[in-house]
Order: sequence, then structure tokens, then C-alpha cells
Amino acid sequence: MSVDYYQVLGIEKGASKDDIKKAYRKLAHKYHPDKQGGDEKKFKEISEAYYVLSDDTRRTQYDQYGRAFSGAGRGSQGFDPNFWQNADFGGQDFGGFSDIFEGMFGFGGGARKRQKRGHDISIDIELPFEDSIFGATRTIVLRKTGACKICKGSGAEEGSKTEQCKTCNGSGSVREQRQTFFGAVHMLQECKECQGKGAIPDKKCKTCGGVGIEKREEEITVVVPPGIEHGEMIRMTGQGEAIANGAPGDLYIKVHVQRHAFLKRHGTNLIMDLEVPMTEAVLGGEKVIESIDGKIKIKIPEGIDSGEVLRVRERGVPMQSGKKGDLLIRVLVKNPKKLSRKAKKLFEELREEGV
Repeated sequence: MSVDYYQVLGIEKGASKDDIKKAYRKLAHKYHPDKQGGDEKKFKEISEAYYVLSDDTRRTQYDQYGRAFSGAGRGSQGFDPNFWQNADFGGQDFGGFSDIFEGMFGFGGGARKRQKRGHDISIDIELPFEDSIFGATRTIVLRKTGACKICKGSGAEEGSKTEQCKTCNGSGSVREQRQTFFGAVHMLQECKECQGKGAIPDKKCKTCGGVGIEKREEEITVVVPPGIEHGEMIRMTGQGEAIANGAPGDLYIKVHVQRHAFLKRHGTNLIMDLEVPMTEAVLGGEKVIESIDGKIKIKIPEGIDSGEVLRVRERGVPMQSGKKGDLLIRVLVKNPKKLSRKAKKLFEELREEGV
């Protein structure tokens, strides 16, 4: 066997069709002659290997006889460099070649025409801690491409009539022929005159020049859901860049939550530290503290140790279920730095009692 097609694609002999297709995609991207650093000879070799191994009949004969497919131009059994011309992209399945070339190099048939889509936009916003907990509404101003406000994206002046595009005869696409080392490749391309619509207005919109889109500043209202975390993304479908005769892209908003003065977040719970004097830790008491949603009164139990945690239920982060997380208060006992004579004497008495 003069050519080992399995070796050419870098796969095992028992490789599946998916493995063969993946191997070809990877190598075709690398060696395509239209790409910088491409290799036409290598590309033709891997294309020939894929042509043979992607078809069950051709692969079986190759595995049995080997030489039947060892090079191009061997009659009806060999690799036909003009098979693209014969196929003519009529919606048939030629071992996945049409799919691969349509995705990689823009070769496609009218049967698989895909809707164009505008570019996505990604921005960052900074959010106060409280707004990340309870949610908020923000208005942002973006300069981006959007549908023309005058013609509403139609590209036509008000009251104008439409007529069939003479370039494509109303089909929205034109057939082009391109010469490649495979031979003549016939492709259907979107008509540039009517942008694929098949019809053009007799009077084009003066604001957008008939394309239906324009660059402008646009106010967008962003709804921040309750409980959003630092680094999370909000996706707004259809709020990205608009495109003529296609769907707009999406807007992605990355949220950066500001630090709080004394609160931290852990999941759906909020955590804070609370300093209490030693006497209050020993004797217990009540304390009024500030929480995320107002003042609350808590009870300090007698004999609490430094580092113990008090839990206040349903005063944390809202959840989708409608419930809330908890507020966790870590008690830090504050020892006095200076003692009066009277206080020092009392502590000495306590020490004598073994306290």
C-alpha cells in the first residue's frame, strides 16, 4: 500500500466515522492553502484520505485492496479531484464534505442557508453590595449598530414600493463558480444588491441608505436579579449589534459587586463580626445591630465564647424559592486594655474564686 490514509489522518484503522471527520476538520484547518502557512499538497492528500475513508464502500475496498485508492486519477474507483463539480452541492450528503467546507470556508448550498447574526457585545458594570442582594434596575447607554429608527429596518422610504431584484431575479442568492484544485466549485452566495431579500425598494431610506441599520447611542434597561454574585453574567438576547437582513447579537453584562463595610457573603448566607465587651459575654444581654435590611435586636447568651456564631434566620440572601438565607454573626469578645483600680480588684477576686 503506497499511501496509508489512516496514517495521513493520524487515526487508528478501527476509527469511527466521527473520529475520521474530527481528524479531517483539524488537519484541513491547519493545511488549507488559503490560510497563512497552508500546504496545498498536504491539504489535497488529507482530502483524498477523507474522501476514501468517509464512505463505507470506498473504505471497505481500500482496506481489502489498498492500491485501488492509492492515488488520484485511477478511473471510477480513484479519488476524483472534480467531484465537487459533480456534486454541485444539491443538498446530498457526500460523506460530510459539504458540512465541513460550509463551516470552514464558507462553501454552502441554498438548501442550508443560515440566518446571519450580528456581533455580541460584552460590557462590565459595578454594583453596590446591597443591589446584588435585593436586585436592581440599571440604565446603560451604548453606542452600537441598531435597526434604523426611520424605516424600522426595512431600508425603504415611507410609502415606497418594492420591486423584484434584477440581479438575483427575486431568489435572494446568486450562483458563483470558483476554481480550486478540486475543480470548479459552484456556490450560492447571498445577493449583495438586495441583501438576500429578493426585492429592493424603489426609494431607499435616506437615513440608513437602504441598509436598514445605523450606528447610534441607545439606552438599555438592565434588570439585575436578586442574589446575583460577583463575576456572574447577565445575557440580554437581541441587544447586541444589529446586522442588515439578519438577527442582532446578544449583550453580555459582567457584574462586579463592591465590597461591603462589614458584611460578607457565603452562598445564600451573610456573615458579619460583632465585638462585645467581656462583661457582656459573661453576663449576656441584648444588642441592636445593623443588618442588610435594617436594624435588628439580638440576644447575647450568657457565657458566650469568642468565635461562637449566632444565627438569625431569614435575614440573608433571597433565593428563587422565595426564602432567604441566614445572617451569621461571629462574636468576638473584646478584652479591656486598661483597668481601673476597682475593676482590677474585682478581677483579682474572680481569679481567687477560680473564674
